[in-house]
Amino acid sequence: MAGEFAVMEKLFRLGHQPSLTLGNAKTVDIFTKSPRGKLYQVSVKSIRGGGKWGIGTADYSPDVALIFVFLHYHSFENLQTHPSVWVVPSEVVMQLRRKWLGDAYAIYCGSKAELSGWKHSQT
Repeated sequence: MAGEFAVMEKLFRLGHQPSLTLGNAKTVDIFTKSPRGKLYQVSVKSIRGGGKWGIGTADYSPDVALIFVFLHYHSFENLQTHPSVWVVPSEVVMQLRRKWLGDAYAIYCGSKAELSGWKHSQT
């Protein structure tokens, strides 16, 4: 939930109107209305250190309003550091996903080169 709250805080500061969804095993973590009035669904995926972001089994390509935010906490316990952040549309996530467990897929953190074309920050 740390990642979801971090993304909510950034969205709010950028003028969005975010709302956290609650429940288990959900795809959409945040609903938000942009400053221009457009509605978005946001799926937040966080990792500590390294590894992969699990994205489940769903086909997200038709969900044009679904945005994934991938957070990589390099040093989670150090409060002076910030995660690396990638903001990636769902149709691109479908292109980047790799098989993981059973029918599930993941975006591997080692694939930073693949994510390099998408919005990235250290804040």
